Amino acid sequence: MDTQQGVYVPLAAQVLADWLDRDPDLYWTVDGDRRLATKISSPCPGDELAGVLRTIDQPLLVFDRRQPSPAKQKSVDVSQLDGLVETEELRTRVLQFQWEDSPTEWILIEDKETSESVARESQSH
Repeated sequence: MDTQQGVYVPLAAQVLADWLDRDPDLYWTVDGDRRLATKISSPCPGDELAGVLRTIDQPLLVFDRRQPSPAKQKSVDVSQLDGLVETEELRTRVLQFQWEDSPTEWILIEDKETSESVARESQSH
């Protein structure tokens, strides 16, 4: 992803986990991160991903397109994460991350199709 228009800001893994717990049945796909890929299948429900993030408990950086320069930024809290979500063409929410100890960028993509399919399946049982 193009990082010319924005900066990475600190985010505790616990904060992202708390944010995912707000809608635990929503499925997410992790793209580009080996650390999470070894611990979850993708897509996975938000509560499962939140649990893995809490277990890893390593600092994250989340990309903020609203910040034009790398000014010193405080850690992002749960209430600020919604403002950092990018929405793609199909109104799919996307967040871009790095682990603080790695330059590798990865993204978290809302998987509405899987979420709706699982919800329909659970209602039919």
